[in-house]
Amino acid sequence: MGRRQQWVYRIEPASFPPDFPDRLESLKTAAGLSWRGLARELRVNVRSVNRWRNGTKPGSGHLFAMFELAARMHLMELLLPIAEDADDAAEASSTTSTEEASEA
Repeated sequence: MGRRQQWVYRIEPASFPPDFPDRLESLKTAAGLSWRGLARELRVNVRSVNRWRNGTKPGSGHLFAMFELAARMHLMELLLPIAEDADDAAEASSTTSTEEASEA
């Protein structure tokens, strides 16, 4: 018999930004497109874009297409998280890990 697995790794799914519809709106506005034009650029149906506007998460392929479009138009900062928010999240996680280490 083989050895038993000693460690269980749990990968936490990345959290999706709750303000994604706002980011999508700002991408559309900055690119100078209508909703139909944005759908055409992303090669998706307008109904898919409307679902994303209402809070449905796009699939990974559609996200990749959005990032490609944003990179091509030099608008990546509209889709990516703000650096201060990322710094705050990093500080919060490091404080929690420090507190946990001090408790042990």
